[in-house]
Amino acid sequence: MSTIKDVARVAGVSVGTVSHYLNGTTRVTRAKAERIQEAIDALGYQVDLGARGLRSGTTKTVGLLVPNISNPFFGEIARGIEHALTERDYLTFLCDTGDDPRREEAYLANLASRRVDGALVIYADQGADPRRLRPLVDVPLVYVDRGVPGMPSVTSDNRLGGRLAARHLIELGHQRIGAMLGRPDVANVAARYEGFCDELAAHDLEVPDELLLTGRQTLAFGSEVDRLMRLDMPPTAIFTTNDIVAIGAWQKLMSLGLRVPDDVSLVGFDDIELSRTILPPLTTVAQSVPEIARRAVARLLSLIPSEAPARSGPHSAALDDVPIEPRLVVRESTAPPPLTEARFRNLGVMPLAN
Repeated sequence: MSTIKDVARVAGVSVGTVSHYLNGTTRVTRAKAERIQEAIDALGYQVDLGARGLRSGTTKTVGLLVPNISNPFFGEIARGIEHALTERDYLTFLCDTGDDPRREEAYLANLASRRVDGALVIYADQGADPRRLRPLVDVPLVYVDRGVPGMPSVTSDNRLGGRLAARHLIELGHQRIGAMLGRPDVANVAARYEGFCDELAAHDLEVPDELLLTGRQTLAFGSEVDRLMRLDMPPTAIFTTNDIVAIGAWQKLMSLGLRVPDDVSLVGFDDIELSRTILPPLTTVAQSVPEIARRAVARLLSLIPSEAPARSGPHSAALDDVPIEPRLVVRESTAPPPLTEARFRNLGVMPLAN
């Protein structure tokens, strides 16, 4: 294995100059920098992060915990965070917890043993208190997407997003509206539904108990939409607390011979890439993934002692835990409610008996 001495020898410079180049501690001339980089590439030299950490007290590594990397939204968030960290010369340890609180704890213990400089966490939706994770590492920890009151968090304004979705459906003329939401004890799910209900209440409307379904925010849960459509009085529109559930509902409706939005309108939340490619494209509340990623990284670095200058740098305006404003993206999955007679003729293609 090549050493820093080998790099210095091949580049024709001192070991100290190579060290300054690698650590950015002192300016190295362009000619020397080019020779050093050519030597590094030729020798396949890799920096010993463990040794660097012992000297500097940092490892330039950050842990990122996500509940399910196969969920496109979490994948997009992870990619944005990894890119933002790379720009600051940090390496990302990505951990897929499988929405399992025990795996969360195991990963954090592992990250602590690797002496990461900080951790970003999208916590599992299995009902375990996310605050329990904070004592598991003695480095800065920031919650992302699913915020925790009183703890460093970067989230969207989920309550506003719920209101935007409800307002859109009300303006289209819908009054009998259903909802499919994830676990209500998950912060962002609860806020989205609370905002949705607040806007309905402002127009003397509500989601009747029989039109409310809760479950895991998965494609499989979305397929349970048939429980709503088999009611004697099915909804004319359905709000889901993420796009994956909406897409699962869309697939099930198609299999039943029902049309979106002719028979029922659908509104999602997140604006994942897939929501733009299904037919009809999904109306949804869009979260700004690039902004969430940028703020999450800036918030975490502001808490790392070695990154103190970042607190007064260009990211300083993003360091407060202020929710990021979402926006409604209207596409073709929503329309005014159909005429009752025509609608029930369409619904007749499926069994309606309970």
